[in-house]
Amino acid sequence: MTRHIPEHAKIQREFQDWEFGLTGYCTDNKTGIEALPSAVVQAWDDMNAAWNDIKDSQGNVSEEKRQRFREANNRLQNAWDAMTEQKTG
Repeated sequence: MTRHIPEHAKIQREFQDWEFGLTGYCTDNKTGIEALPSAVVQAWDDMNAAWNDIKDSQGNVSEEKRQRFREANNRLQNAWDAMTEQKTG
């Protein structure tokens, strides 16, 4: 039997995955997030703001807040992919 994971917990996990991934990347490369391409930094800032808005919500999280987070997450993924492809390409 699978347990239902609340949407808030899924979003938190996605945020933490990115947070740990960015921290690890910056640590491995001996740099800070400010050294990453601006598209990555901006998408991360937007995702962080969206997560804070969700985290500070009382009760159910609105679809608008979830959508804002998803859009920032998608932009971050696209910017990250472009950065890593450029680095390896």
